[in-house]
Order: sequence, then C-alpha cells, then structure tokens
Amino acid sequence: MKVVCLPEEDPNAALLAPIAERAAGKLELERHLSTIRLCLDDPEADERAWFALRSDRRDRHERHRLTLYVSPDQVVADKHARSSTWPPRVIWDLRAAPADEPPPAAKDFSSRKAAIFINHQFLLIRDLCDGTVDLEEVPRGLAEAFQAAWAVTIDTRLRHQGLACLSVAIRRGIFSRLFAAAGVLLPEHWRIFHELTVDTSPQQEKVLQMLKRLPRLRERKPGI
Repeated sequence: MKVVCLPEEDPNAALLAPIAERAAGKLELERHLSTIRLCLDDPEADERAWFALRSDRRDRHERHRLTLYVSPDQVVADKHARSSTWPPRVIWDLRAAPADEPPPAAKDFSSRKAAIFINHQFLLIRDLCDGTVDLEEVPRGLAEAFQAAWAVTIDTRLRHQGLACLSVAIRRGIFSRLFAAAGVLLPEHWRIFHELTVDTSPQQEKVLQMLKRLPRLRERKPGI
C-alpha cells in the first residue's frame, strides 16, 4: 500500500507520512486500500475531515484509493495564548500592517496530535470499507447524534489497541456540548456515553437504538 503526502514540499509532509504508514499497518487498512493520499491543505481543523474513496480498477483485490484532506492545524502543536495590549491601539498607531501568519514549520509538528487525528480517520474509514458502518442506514434526524456517538466508539477501540486517541474526558466534553443543544443533559446521556466507552465491538443498529432514547437534536440551519 502506497502512502503519499501532498504537497511534497510542505515541511510536515515527510513527518506525517511515517505516522500514516504505521497507523495503516496497525489498523490493517491494506485489506481495503491500495493508495492513501494525504493532502495538507484543508483550511478547516475539524474532526469531521473531508475524504474520498474511489475504487481502484487496476487493483485485482478490489481495493480503494483514499484521499484524505488534512488541516495543518491538525498536525502542529497548539499555540500558547498571547498577551494582548489594553487598551488596543488604533490603526494609525500600529507600526506595521497586520500580516498573515507564516505557514507551519517542521519544528511546530506534533507527532502525537497528528497520530490522534490520523488514527481516528483511518478507523472510521475502515468501518466504512468493511461495512461496520453504513451511512445509508442512518436516519437523517439521527445523523449528527450518530456521528458523535460513533466517534466515542472509535476512541474506545483505539484505546483498547494502545493507539493514540482523545482522552475520555475530552471526548465527554465534545459529546456533552453537542447534546446540551437539545436541552438539559439527562442521566440517560451519561449511561449511553459510558456504554460506548466500554464497547470494543460496537454495532451500528445498537447505537442507533440507544440514540432514539434521547431528545432529538435540533436541526441546524445552513451556515449556523
């Protein structure tokens, strides 16, 4: 299986490639993928990354070619907060015009942060390839809730395998912020969250049945 990081001149491309190769090996993606192409040009740093799976007609094992878009912010260390001037200066008092931040350098690369992101995406892609997840069977009204719940199961399995993933505390925060949008968090939310953190063989239908016991999330308008 071939792993390619683009653009090749990006200083982080050479650092990300071996992390992706190790993750693909640990998660046995060679059964499903012939090529992995990582594009380091996604402007948005979001766990819900864009990716494309295309059948590789040249591959006799009927595997796919994966293109995964990665934001540079997903692979560089978080920046420390900077102190600001108060009161803020007016525009004519500034000595230099504001400038765009320089692109991430190799010294900013975080191997652990990159591994957490890559492991999560690769396991989700494996779930899609082997039929563990069939998005066509997820009702539209449960799509966002299912995405959040399934992300918990991904962390659970990665943790069970000793692979880098988000901590339970961080995942709980993401989970609670989403479901708080539907109103008050109920004991049932935490029972379901706990079940998801210990289930190492999750089933899509079982997770959907769990979510049907919860208040529905409000559908968001485009752009909100």
